[in-house]
This record gives sequence, structure tokens and C-alpha cells, in this order.
Amino acid sequence: MACRPIIVLADDLTGAAEVGALAHKAGLRVVVVTKVPRAAIETDVLVLDTNTRLVTPGRAAGRVKSRAARLSARPHSGVFKKTDSVLRGPVLAELSACAAAFGLQRTVLVAGNPSLGRTIHKGRCYIDGQAIDQTPFARDPHHPARSAEVLDLLHAAGRADVHYLNPKSPLPTRGVIVGEHHCAAETAQWVLAVDKHTLPAGGADFFRAWLASRIPDRRRPSSGESPAGPALLLHGTTASIAGQAALLFNGLRPPPVTRVALALRQRGAAAVSATKLTLNDPAAPAQIATGFAGLALALRDAGAFRHLLIAGGATAATVLSALGWNRLSVRRVWGPGVVSLQPDDHAITITLKPGSYPWPAELQSLYPHLFS
Repeated sequence: MACRPIIVLADDLTGAAEVGALAHKAGLRVVVVTKVPRAAIETDVLVLDTNTRLVTPGRAAGRVKSRAARLSARPHSGVFKKTDSVLRGPVLAELSACAAAFGLQRTVLVAGNPSLGRTIHKGRCYIDGQAIDQTPFARDPHHPARSAEVLDLLHAAGRADVHYLNPKSPLPTRGVIVGEHHCAAETAQWVLAVDKHTLPAGGADFFRAWLASRIPDRRRPSSGESPAGPALLLHGTTASIAGQAALLFNGLRPPPVTRVALALRQRGAAAVSATKLTLNDPAAPAQIATGFAGLALALRDAGAFRHLLIAGGATAATVLSALGWNRLSVRRVWGPGVVSLQPDDHAITITLKPGSYPWPAELQSLYPHLFS
């Protein structure tokens, strides 16, 4: 499989890391990239972050189409389109662009993650049994869930080519099939609908089931050693602020570099966060991410940290771009969605977490100053 990797396109960096972690746990070599490589990479799975979660449908479609077209022209052994598990972002635009680039007639979209309590049932999206529009996702600054209806979340009104179906329904040969599933057995049933004319798409649970159908059992990798050296946590999401001792932004400005560097020297760990009030302003996240990026760049160049933890996909993409890291290998999986990667040209460990996922207990115990 080395010269014919499985290709995954993800709409944000933490999602890319999440599916990369699942392939890593299956014993496969995984490389996560933020740009299409100029030449083939010796890997089993190539995951590309298109960074399209927060852009308009038109821009997302154009970006996905151009990148997917370049990847489809190379030898590969299958493609999967990773989407947000609760359907945030310009999902349909990306699916159409990806399917067209790979010459596929239909898409099976199985979002949600039943293993994490995120289910699609009777046309509605639920989080731990609660309709999504009654959860904190209703207050998402970019994609607020004002309805629990899946077709509303997809902005599919008037789209005759989008079909909500259960696994036992007769399936159309074209269009987007949005799959009902609220347990692992139903997730696995949808894999049977994926043929050579179909783009599989959706959340991590569906990717895991699809991947298992394509590869033989392999030796599972060891968990690896815990990262050594000072740890810097950048908390760039609307979820609860990490730790009581987090160093806070002053409006849109991060705390001074010297103050963060001092905390790293004295405690061996430091957390930096924007305030909840600022993060709930739709215009602020891009400026905040830029502030995080400048802070991380200055601290890296000063050798102030060896482990960089980032919560939030958009923040992670901005920070890694500023650091010049666009090719990373999966090194360790801590828990659902929480993954450590390493840039090809640097010894620093980077651990990424989607904003709405919890930090695993093992990481919390490793850095009590960050999470206590």
C-alpha cells in the first residue's frame, strides 16, 4: 500500500488528526498534511486538511476541487471525505466537489459518532440523547445549530439530490445519501453501500468501520513515551477554559511572551486562553488565532517549550502555518480525537484536540498545572 495510499480529505486540522489517529491505531503509517505534496509520500494513509470549515460554500468547493483533483491523479487505493460529526461547515459543497474530482456518482454521508453519543435518528441530530439545538452547539459562533433537523443543518432545502435514508432503504445511484445511524451496527451497515462509484463521507466512527473493511488485521502500535520538556497549551475554542491558572488574552491580545516564558520555566507548563466573551464574538477568532500563532512562534524560537497542545481546529491550522509545519506524522493517540503528531523537521511534539472533545485523563494527570 506504500505507493497507493488511502486518501482522506478533512475540513479542519483536528478532524484530520482524528482520522489519522484511527488509521495509526489500525497499524498503518499515517502522514497529515496541510498542502498537497509535490511528490508521492511513502505512507499508507495520507490525510489532507483543506481548512474549509469556516469559509463560504463557494470557496470551500473551489479549494476541495483543486486539491482533490491533484490527489486523484496520483495512484491511490481509495478516498474518504471527513466531515464534522455534527455537520458544521459547507458540507454539501465540499462533498459535491470531492465526488466530482474523483469521478464518483454518489456520496454516502454518515455523520455523527455513536461511540461519543452523537447520533442521527429519525432525521434529527442528537448529542447524548438531547437534540443538538438544545445543547451548547446552538451557540456555536460560526455555525449555530438553530434546528436539530439534519437537512436543516446541511442547508439542503430544495435539494432534490439529497436523501435522508436508513440502512435498509433502497438507495439511489446518484446524489448525497444522508445515513441514519444511532449505534455501531447501523454504522457498519452503511459500509456495505460503498461501491466503486460511491464517495464515503462522515465522522470518525464511519471512517473506522470503512477502514476496517479495507485492510487486514495488523499489529497495533505501542502508545509510545510521554512527551518530555515544557508544555504549552493554547486554548482556542468556546469550550470551558482550561485550568484555573490559564494566562488570558487582554481583549484580542495574547499575554506577553516574557510572562508565558516565565511560567514555562517555573512550572514546566503554561496554558494560554482567550476569554469566553471574546470567543463568542464571530469576528474575533481569526484575530485570536493570529495572536496565538505569534506567541507560539516567539516561544518556539526561544526554545521555551517541547510539547505544544492546541484545542480547536482553526487555531491549530493558523499556529502550525505560522510555525512552517505542513507535514506531520502521527505518533500517539491519547483518546478520541486527541492525537500527538511530529513535524518532519523538528523534535517538538504537537497534540491536537477538537474544541468540543474532552482532554483525556492521562494527559490531565501528566500536566496537573494545566488542568487543575
